[in-house]
Amino acid sequence: MQKMDKLSFDHLISDQKIPIRLAFLKPDGTPNIISLWYEQINGKIYCATKSSSKIVSYLLNNPECGFEIATDKPPYKGTRGNGIAKIIPEDGEKILLILMAKYLGEKKSILSEYLKNNAKTEVAIEITPEKIFNYDYSKRMKDV
Repeated sequence: MQKMDKLSFDHLISDQKIPIRLAFLKPDGTPNIISLWYEQINGKIYCATKSSSKIVSYLLNNPECGFEIATDKPPYKGTRGNGIAKIIPEDGEKILLILMAKYLGEKKSILSEYLKNNAKTEVAIEITPEKIFNYDYSKRMKDV
């Protein structure tokens, strides 16, 4: 695992259509994780979710979070770290459209139509990373 001096993402990971795993604390102190679509823009991580989602209230209560963006199949490679989350209601629809383009492309589907029809209910989650660790186990897993 390599700690990066500058906050930099492994672009081979961040350009893939894999979700971010976002870790947070519930008000009772219980840790939890949620998987969300994400995009990295200007050194920050953006997600979108419905304004009524529990994750919104949890991050408003405690904006400290952890995250991981990683492959699920060997050789394992990814980016993980921690940061501060901010809820931005006015950017929800804009971020959702960016995420839909990344994960769904131009293909029309039941999901894309549902998301478009409900886009006004979305809020953006902006994560400002404080620490980022990129890791790549390709060399030690080359025969896996």
